[in-house]
Amino acid sequence: MEKSPRRLGLARVRGQSMVEYAVVTAALMGFTVMGWPFLVQLLNALQRYFGSIYYVIQSPIP
Repeated sequence: MEKSPRRLGLARVRGQSMVEYAVVTAALMGFTVMGWPFLVQLLNALQRYFGSIYYVIQSPIP
């Protein structure tokens, strides 16, 4: 059985799409893992910000 050039082209296209999928998935996972500490710091800052707003609203000094 001889492989035609047309079939080889389809195999290359399929392989290229799988490589692109793997690269995009790895990049998204990498950015998520690398950005996780920054996200935690942002959420902590937001918590402190809202806590300070409620502290000012409830303070007895007008």
